[in-house]
Amino acid sequence: MPERRRDFVRLEVERAGMDLFAERGYDNVTVQDIAVAAGIGRRTFFRHFRSKEELLQAYDTRLALRALHAYEARPDGEAPAVALCRAIISTAEMRGDEERIAFQRNKVLQDAGADTLIAGPPELAQSFLEVAARRLGVDVDKDMRPHLIVWSVFAAARAATRVWIANGGREPLRGRMESAFEFLLEGLADS
Repeated sequence: MPERRRDFVRLEVERAGMDLFAERGYDNVTVQDIAVAAGIGRRTFFRHFRSKEELLQAYDTRLALRALHAYEARPDGEAPAVALCRAIISTAEMRGDEERIAFQRNKVLQDAGADTLIAGPPELAQSFLEVAARRLGVDVDKDMRPHLIVWSVFAAARAATRVWIANGGREPLRGRMESAFEFLLEGLADS
């Protein structure tokens, strides 16, 4: 199957699964339900996803990869925490329909208890830590600062997303994230 077609089918299967999760709840949807909704067989589903859990995390994993690439591309002289905040904000720039879809997907993740700080395999989180360590000029295994930066920034992003969901997604997610990061970068001084 050509790569573009494979990507298209994968995204369609993901969309069908997320729609079903939003409608019925994650625990009430089977792989068979997703396959039927996507117009494919179970075997085709498993060519694209190892499990419905992987499908659930696919969107967040893609966003995390985009944020990692944006983080790596930030100017070298920029402070590591500022660079990471700006990289994440760049992934929150969405048009109206994208924002609605992002709201639905984030709500499904939250309702399923799958809204992790950094989605995807552990190697992805490690990549963020290594970029932060490189920016600081330290060894990621011997200095806690890269860990504090990465985990704190992602916790702020998750908090902003949870509040955005609780408020029905009525305002842009980007604004929520900017506020959370501003509060974080000021060092929680006024709390």
